This record gives sequence, structure tokens and C-alpha cells, in this order.
Amino acid sequence: MRVQPMAASPADAVRWTAIVAIGALLALFRLVLPVSLPESSGDGAREECLTLPDASAIAAPTLVARLERCAALYPADVELMADLGAAYEAAGDATRAERVDGRVLTMAPDYADVRVRLARLLLRRGDIAGAQRHARAALRVQPNRKAIIDLIGDGGGGERTGDAR
Repeated sequence: MRVQPMAASPADAVRWTAIVAIGALLALFRLVLPVSLPESSGDGAREECLTLPDASAIAAPTLVARLERCAALYPADVELMADLGAAYEAAGDATRAERVDGRVLTMAPDYADVRVRLARLLLRRGDIAGAQRHARAALRVQPNRKAIIDLIGDGGGGERTGDAR
């Protein structure tokens, strides 16, 4: 006995196309959403990490501890890692700030603000060549930004014009 395939109606074709499109959109959302919350994290950790950037009056040691906890839960969150680097710098821990800023730049090489912060940290510890390299990379992303041009000038490169390459 031979089974003949059933001809699909136009309505079936539309339904099938809609199902495929919805599946593709869901897959796309999983790729582009900035924060991916693991299933195992509790609601408390989830809420803390999502609202942490809005908490402006947190004492430095508490803020660093919270950011470290969230960074451990969400290591691919670039903004969270950048906030952690800034918190380390504000707390006076330049070594950790440099390390975290370096990780941020491996994930987002065009993050100019982090490059500027890292350049300032390197300049403070005397690494003029490293500071210049990061400042020039930031300037390529944000041309003619005065703070970057001044930083390049402070680092011994001498260029203070808008075309500091």
C-alpha cells in the first residue's frame, strides 16, 4: 500500500511559516539580549544584579562586593564588568581595575570609556606606551574627544590636535 502525501492548504503553509518565524525570532532574542540570567540563580540575585546600576548611594566596599557577586553570575555582561572596573578604581584597587578593564576590552574592544580609564590607570603607574596605545584606540572610536586628546598629551605623546593618530 502506497501512501500519497497530502497536499497542504494555503492556510497550513501560512501556519507553518508563522511557526518557523516565531522560532527564528526566539533564537535571535537569545543571541542579542544583553543579560542572560542563569536558571539556577535565585530571584534575589537576579533582582539585585538587574537593579544594581540604579543604586547610586551604595558604599564602595558594599558596591564592590555586590558587583563581584553579579560578575561571577554573569561574566559575559560587558556593562556589569565595566562597572566593576570603575568600582575597583574608586576603591583604590588599580591592579584589579586594570585586570577587569582588560577583560572588558577582550569582549568589547571599541569600549572607548573603558580604554580611557585603563589609559589613565596605566599612566599613573608609569606605563606611558600602554596608556598611549589605549588612548589612541579610544580616539579612533570617539574622534576629537577632548578628554582623550588631553590624555594623549599628558602621556608624553605631545599631540594635542584633533588629528592625534
